[in-house]
Amino acid sequence: MKFTKWLIVIIALASIIFGLHSYKASLKESASAQAANMPEPSATVNSIAVSTVSFQKTVQVSGEIQPFKYLSLTNEMAGQITRLNAPSGSIVNKGQVLVELDHRDEAARLIAAKANLTLNEQTLARYIKLHKNREISEESVDQARAAVDIAKSDIAVLTTAIAKKTLVAPFTAKVAIHSLEVGQYLDKNSQVLALVGINDFTWIDFNLPQVYQELSLGETVQIKPMNQEAVFDAEIIAIDPQLSGQSRQLKYRAQVPTKTLALKPNTLVSVIAPIAEQETVIAVPDLAIKRDALGNYVFLLEEAEQGSFRAKPAKVTLGERQGDQVMIVDGLSAGQVIASKGAFKLFPGMKVFVANNESSTVAQQ
Repeated sequence: MKFTKWLIVIIALASIIFGLHSYKASLKESASAQAANMPEPSATVNSIAVSTVSFQKTVQVSGEIQPFKYLSLTNEMAGQITRLNAPSGSIVNKGQVLVELDHRDEAARLIAAKANLTLNEQTLARYIKLHKNREISEESVDQARAAVDIAKSDIAVLTTAIAKKTLVAPFTAKVAIHSLEVGQYLDKNSQVLALVGINDFTWIDFNLPQVYQELSLGETVQIKPMNQEAVFDAEIIAIDPQLSGQSRQLKYRAQVPTKTLALKPNTLVSVIAPIAEQETVIAVPDLAIKRDALGNYVFLLEEAEQGSFRAKPAKVTLGERQGDQVMIVDGLSAGQVIASKGAFKLFPGMKVFVANNESSTVAQQ
């Protein structure tokens, strides 16, 4: 009886195990059939044909706009302002009278000095005539001649005093903001006006560390004003003959036509200067580079069947970056086709379709 019961249990267990095994096998067959019917995973990306470009390594430093001419006028003699011909911010021409101080006293004495000179010259002329006739001594003639020279000296002193009280523009310039008024009294050696010269060029001064190669006269740098995207070419016109003793940097001056770039003196700008020889390199868009713990690499697109491609990873060594382009030091050759936009979706061996082709370009610096 017991044997029959155990036999029944064993047969039941065997039936259950056989049923489970059959069910699992049927699931595997169903999954294999579904997998066979499902399409292969693929992705659509943009491609790029790798090409070589000209590239020059640069460095960006700060520069400062310098005035063509700058002069701070001071008065040597004290006096009251009687004439003001230099409004703040106005343009004055060379030789134009800017400020005139009260010189009525000197002008009055100048009239007397000129009259005295005339009288002394007439006296000298008479004495010379009398001396020829032996009617006066030679000493009298000498005294008359000395009186003429003294009168001329008095005139020169008064004329100089009047000139010192008349401030004239030494060059064409813009007048800085001031608070002068007619009738205002100026003590001697007071700062009167500041003049900023007007020129056809804008000057930019900048410094480069001695570790970089020295630039040459006539070489071109690029000027980028603050808060602007535009850059302007400027020509180097002067190089300091010595390095700075404190910073060990060499000072340069570049210029750009004012009609191209007009900035006020002391304005800060960015200067992009070349620091290496121009070379031919390979550049690819930053989007084409995939970065992970294993390094940096791009996906080569190798032709497959029916107009599709296969993604093949290629490890690359990165160089300088220029905008959205990255220089490739090693790992790529000109003519190879790589994935650009959408490359992040790829994995090795993946089937790839190309949406469009692009050209590998980078701005020459």
